Amino acid sequence: MANFLVNDYTEIYGPIMKFGQNKNEYIHRWYPFVEGYSREFIENIVAEYTAIHGEKPKVCLEPFSGSGTTALELQKMNILCYAFEVSPFMYNLSKVKLETKYTVRNLKKYTNILQQYINKQNIVYDEPFFPQFKTIAEKEKIEKWNFNKESLYGVMDIKNAIQQIPNREYRELFMVALASILLEVSNVYRNGKCISYKKGWKELPSFNRSQVHEIFFKRLNTVFLEDIERLNGYNKKKVLFSNKRYLFNGDVRRLLSSKVEDDSIDLVITSPPYLNSRDYTDTYMVELRVLGYLNTPEQVRNLRSKTIRSHVQVKWGCIDVVDSDTLSDTLLIMKNNEKNMWNKEIINMIKGYFDDMDLLFAELHRVVKRDGLIFFNIANSAYCNTIIKVDEIVCEIAQNHNISIKEIRHARKINPSSQQKDSIDGLWESVIVMCNL
Repeated sequence: MANFLVNDYTEIYGPIMKFGQNKNEYIHRWYPFVEGYSREFIENIVAEYTAIHGEKPKVCLEPFSGSGTTALELQKMNILCYAFEVSPFMYNLSKVKLETKYTVRNLKKYTNILQQYINKQNIVYDEPFFPQFKTIAEKEKIEKWNFNKESLYGVMDIKNAIQQIPNREYRELFMVALASILLEVSNVYRNGKCISYKKGWKELPSFNRSQVHEIFFKRLNTVFLEDIERLNGYNKKKVLFSNKRYLFNGDVRRLLSSKVEDDSIDLVITSPPYLNSRDYTDTYMVELRVLGYLNTPEQVRNLRSKTIRSHVQVKWGCIDVVDSDTLSDTLLIMKNNEKNMWNKEIINMIKGYFDDMDLLFAELHRVVKRDGLIFFNIANSAYCNTIIKVDEIVCEIAQNHNISIKEIRHARKINPSSQQKDSIDGLWESVIVMCNL
């Protein structure tokens, strides 16, 4: 078992490894993302690469795009970034944020078309809403629903009006604006791994149809309009570079081989899904369903099957254990506690997760230039009071693919599950710095 250099970076990384830092930032604020890191984190890494190599990276890679933070910040620095995202909603969000050709004139023109269409329509919608997903709409014989009927009418009015816009870029932009208000006008909120109901949601004031319209247009005419005015100002000085054409929708484990050439990447900045049994499709299921990205349970299952194996929503079948002493030792301990686990698929999930990391690092070794750097943001996990040293296991897997480990940087401590707090003080979230050989 290898010993890796570990350094304390909590003072440096702690404040800048939260997407919340971006909530008021230009373009980042278009949609309230839960996971991810801040603009400053990307800037810090690019500055470090530049100090080592004497020049900025020319081509970067982000295998797990999420809301597009990495590609967007690198775009502002005129750095090309290949990015991959499996979720169709997150892919569209990233694509919209990377677009540089929006204009105030067109935004106002298409917003006016939206307004006119909504004002003249008075659709009586067929019920039940979303028959494939029973908890979205208020209806008889169910105890909980994501949206009250009038609120959902308002959302559907906007969604239908967006489909009438003749320009694809603005249709996609308006869909992101609609996504940004969905939870605000619903009965639910994002709560860590899942969606939870707001406290006392049945007694809270409900949004009527016109109020939903007002919230949507207010968002467009403030946040989006202000940022597009700023974007136009930058475009007047020079034609802005865009990473939009280098963004791909699909499973990065399958796509990298066909989209990125050998020895072409200077720098990788990424944060894969953590091994925390969280299905990230669940976290954004309201957007995926209501906005029409997923229309049937079969489509939900298909998307989940393409995600990194960090959750137990899919039965993954028999999985071999990758070559890692730390992983083998950990699995042996966990096997002895298997009967106490809250889900019998956990051990298989762990095997699958590191098998995915093995596939990924085989590809990273192929595409990253010799002496190219990889910054890999990861977090340790715990099940049945056993810590899974994800950072060390990932390092061992990377070494198997001729990637050198420079150091593990502890960024901040995160809490284990409430059931394990008495026995586990905390779990390290880290940034592993690697160099391809």
